[in-house]
Amino acid sequence: MLARAPPSLTAPRTAAQYRPREGTSDQGIVLRKALVMPVAALTLAGIGVTTVAPAMAAPTVSAKDSDRSKDRASRTKKAAYPIQVKYVKRYNLGRKNLKEIAAAKAWANGSMPRRVRQCESGGNYGINTGNGYYGAYQFAAGTWLGVGGGKYSRYAHQAPKFAQDHMAYRLWKRSGWGPWGCA
Repeated sequence: MLARAPPSLTAPRTAAQYRPREGTSDQGIVLRKALVMPVAALTLAGIGVTTVAPAMAAPTVSAKDSDRSKDRASRTKKAAYPIQVKYVKRYNLGRKNLKEIAAAKAWANGSMPRRVRQCESGGNYGINTGNGYYGAYQFAAGTWLGVGGGKYSRYAHQAPKFAQDHMAYRLWKRSGWGPWGCA
């Protein structure tokens, strides 16, 4: 006499049975059902569920809810500063400077500033080759101080990345691409 399997484990369902109905968008149910199918097949094959990797287990409701709340919070909370707070405090940066730094960060991500950095210094913000030009944008010491870089450091290569981008943005606003031979 043949042993009969319990009705819940008789045969795994086909993938078509796990597709969401038309007009629904609940992918979580589909995912959980899709994970159940291989477990049922393994059980029929005689492999216990305890030997199945934990990655195949369906996510718990509480973990799912906590992930959603983290995602929602990170999407709605706007960053207070365009740079780290320690720099805001160290350099005593005001609202006007922070707005200009935010604009400079967006500008520095453009293709032309990237090409200039790559050509001038190989993209190295800390470069000092001894030729009288410093940092990623190869500022002369007088130019660096002239655009306000002295707020951050005596020479451009000693200033943080955001400061070099900020001063290069100021110089670009004043003079265009002329100061850089690579532009």
